[in-house]
Amino acid sequence: MQVDRRRVAFRVLAAALVVAALRYGVDWDGVLRNLRDADLRLFALAPVGAALALFAGAEGTRLALGFDAHSERASLARRAFLGAAVVRNLVPAGNVGGGGFVAYTVSRHGDVGVSEALAGVTTWEFVVMAASAVVGALGLAGVSVAGRDPAGVVESVALFVVALGAAVAAVAALSAYRGPVAAAVSRVTEAAHPVLARVAPNYDGPVSAADARDGIDEFFAALGALAADRGRFASVLLAAHATWACWVVALYASLLAVGVVVSPAVAMVAVTVSGFARAVPVPAGLGPVDAALGGLLVALTPHPLVGLGSALVLNRGGMLLVQASVGGLALWTLDRRVVASTAGAPDAEN
Repeated sequence: MQVDRRRVAFRVLAAALVVAALRYGVDWDGVLRNLRDADLRLFALAPVGAALALFAGAEGTRLALGFDAHSERASLARRAFLGAAVVRNLVPAGNVGGGGFVAYTVSRHGDVGVSEALAGVTTWEFVVMAASAVVGALGLAGVSVAGRDPAGVVESVALFVVALGAAVAAVAALSAYRGPVAAAVSRVTEAAHPVLARVAPNYDGPVSAADARDGIDEFFAALGALAADRGRFASVLLAAHATWACWVVALYASLLAVGVVVSPAVAMVAVTVSGFARAVPVPAGLGPVDAALGGLLVALTPHPLVGLGSALVLNRGGMLLVQASVGGLALWTLDRRVVASTAGAPDAEN
C-alpha cells in the first residue's frame, strides 16, 4: 500500500506544532498548582451541571418525540439520548452522528416510524440551536454592558444566526419540493445499492420514490403536530434553554474553583460560541473546543492563561466523567433490552 508522504509529513508537523504550543505556551507548573489548590466543593458543581444538562437534553428529546413520560418509548428515547453522549464525544465527527444514532435507536421500537423519529430529533436539534443563539445573545448583551469589546463575538453570534436561518430554509425547501426530493433520494439509493448491500447489515434495498415521499410527508406531519401542541413545544424550548444553562454552570463552577471570578455573561458567551469548534472532527472536540473556550475567556477577561487553563482542565474532566459514565451505562442498558427482546421477553422494545 502506497503512503502519501506529504500528507504524513503535514500531520507530523501539525502534531509537532501543537505539542510545542502546549509545552512552551502554557505554564503547566502553574496549572498543576492551581488544580492542587482548587476548591473541590465548587468543582463538584461542574459534573453536577454536566449531568443535569444531559438529563435535560434527554427529557427535551422525549418531549420533541411526543412520547408519554412513563411509557417504554419514553425510556428508550431518554436512554438513546444519553447513549448518544458517547457517540457525540468519543467518536470523530460524532456531533453530526449523535442525532442519527438517537433516531435510529428510537425507530427500533415497533410503534415508532423512522420519519417520526427523525422529525422529533431534528426538531430538538433546531430548538437547541435556537436556544444557543438566545443564551449567547444574552451573554453578549451582558458583556457589552460591562464595557468589553465584543466585536469578534458579535461576528460569531451573527454567523450562528445565519447558520440557523440556512437550516430553517433547507427544511422549508424540503417541504416545498417533496416530490423532486423523494425522486432524488430514490436515485441516490439505487446508485449506492452495490455498496450499501455489502456494508449495511440491515439494508433492505433501494428506496422507492413513493416510499421516500411517504417518509417526508410523515416527517412534516410530526413537525406540524409538535407546532400545534403549544404546551409541549414550550416545554421543549424550556428544556433546550435549561440544557445550555447547565453547561454554563459547569464552566462557571470550574472557573470559580480555581479562583477565577468572571461575569456569568462571559461564561454564557464562551460556552455557546465555542460550540463552533465542534465542526472540527476530533473526538469530544478535544483541542479545538478548549482552544476556542480559552481564546474567548482570554479576550473577554483580564485573567492570565494559567488560571483559565486550570479551569478548562477541570471543566473538561467533569464533562467527560459524566458523559462517559452516564452515556456508557445508557448504551449498556440499550444492549440489554435488545438481547431481552430477541429472547422473547415481554414488553420488548425492539
